[in-house]
Amino acid sequence: MKSLAIAVLLFSTGIVNGQQWLTTGNATTSSLNYVGTTGIVPLFLRVNGATSNPGQASLTSSGSFVVDGVNNSNTVNAKGSLVAGIGNVLGSDVNSSLVVGWENNLSSGGGGNIVAGQLNTVLNSAGKSVALGWANTIRDANQFAVGVGIDLGTFYSGGFGIDLATTGDRSFVIGSGTAGAKLTNTIPRSIMLGMSGTSTMLIKDQFVGVRTTAPTANFHSVGTVRLQSLPSGSGRALVVDNDGNVMIATSIINRQSDHQNPAELQTQIDELKKEIQELKDLLKQNKISADLSTESDGARLYQNTPNPAKGETDIKYYLPASSKQAAISVYNISGQLVKTISLKDKGNGTINITGIQSGSYIYQMTIDGKVAGSKKMLIQ
Repeated sequence: MKSLAIAVLLFSTGIVNGQQWLTTGNATTSSLNYVGTTGIVPLFLRVNGATSNPGQASLTSSGSFVVDGVNNSNTVNAKGSLVAGIGNVLGSDVNSSLVVGWENNLSSGGGGNIVAGQLNTVLNSAGKSVALGWANTIRDANQFAVGVGIDLGTFYSGGFGIDLATTGDRSFVIGSGTAGAKLTNTIPRSIMLGMSGTSTMLIKDQFVGVRTTAPTANFHSVGTVRLQSLPSGSGRALVVDNDGNVMIATSIINRQSDHQNPAELQTQIDELKKEIQELKDLLKQNKISADLSTESDGARLYQNTPNPAKGETDIKYYLPASSKQAAISVYNISGQLVKTISLKDKGNGTINITGIQSGSYIYQMTIDGKVAGSKKMLIQ
């Protein structure tokens, strides 16, 4: 009794004096200075052990730490992994992994994975991958899946969304499949976006495709493109070639009002008709040929482009090899000569008209003193 009283006194004295445990550790580790087992059986930590399913955590024989949601429901054969949840399975190669959730299957996975959620699966000894969500499948190393039902086929692939699949090397997919059909990216080194079983946008290298998986331009769209609430003003026009490529034209145009009065448009048309008639009358008075389709000895004079033009325009022609002297002359609405350009090149040629004021004009081609053709043009 005396010894027990001394022991209690010493214990209470240590508490009062703030007795601290030695934290520097021991020089060596042996069976004398560790907490655990000496056999290959798990070490269990339990709280409220008298209940049918007490709070339980265990250090497995392979060296992983498991926090059970339902006791003894996790199967962990890996070393150095952390597992929390119910019914998770880790194979012997899933070392240094973190698994949280319900019924994730890493029985044939590799090491270094992070898996959280339910029913995620890691196959083919795949490692260094991440699966977050529900029923995602990792099939190769270095993959990343966040969502539901994402199936990653080759290494360096990833996905965000629902019912997605990647089978191309280094591909990524974002979106949602519909009606059980996965949105699948089979294009190597690309990012696919969509909300159906087919791609709605694809980014591959320096190309962006909309509703196509094979873009041939920096921006390639199959369908309509709508631009709204654009500013008004003047600028260079856009032209579209036969392949659908959009390019900048050399001509400058003015943007008309979206809400121009139809009566104003009709007035402009009537004024243009009046100008044309006046021009024809002046041509007759000045004896300038008004036959706009006349051709002589195979010579051809083409309509200027653009027409109407602003600032400058091009006139194409064909000059027979037999011609000696040829020129294209420009006359104003009063019949006065504005400009004459001599033609030197035989065969097909083009001249550029610049530096004339706005108005209606007639240009005609003469070859060896004879008129070979005339055309009307309008300069704005």
